Amino acid sequence: TIGTVWKHPNLRIAYVAQHAFHHVEQHVDKTPNEYIQWRFAGGEDKENQTKVDRQLSAEEEKKMKEKLVIDGQKREIEKLKGRRKHKNTYEYEVKFVGLEDDKNIYMIRDDLEDLGFEKMVARVDEEEAARMGMVSRPLTKANIEQHLADVGLDAEFATHSRIRGLSGGQKVKVVIGAAMWNQPHILVMDEPTNYLD
Repeated sequence: TIGTVWKHPNLRIAYVAQHAFHHVEQHVDKTPNEYIQWRFAGGEDKENQTKVDRQLSAEEEKKMKEKLVIDGQKREIEKLKGRRKHKNTYEYEVKFVGLEDDKNIYMIRDDLEDLGFEKMVARVDEEEAARMGMVSRPLTKANIEQHLADVGLDAEFATHSRIRGLSGGQKVKVVIGAAMWNQPHILVMDEPTNYLD
């Protein structure tokens, strides 16, 4: 399939794959509550960090190493530190290699994407969207326990049982609960009723 995908910068999407157990199977000695605490500590979804669409290709890395001429000087972008609203788009704070933060500048989204920084821009957007969703929801044991209860996993299993001891249906509930933790606008599920009790 070929096409164009456009995603609003503030959109939070969660995806539960058909065989989503691989996330929790690496954490069988944790309780579901501990797993969610680990996964979202620091405000970012650690499981998203390993996705293929997050990894830079050799071509992208090469393009990103190209120096820009800013104020008559050649500079290389080190990272994007944040964003702010600019008219009908966003502009991103750009940190340059070897320069202090007082030399940072703001660049418009389209310009950064034209330079090959689409994935960096998308990462900043995801961080901001996650932060917006987490404002009213601290990552506490009690909040996670209630959240898992809302998807049908009792506190006995959510907080007091190791993942290795859960049934297939209970593991699916953990995966769905984890996917829903950042309060996504859209939840995409591939055969979500597999293993459900």
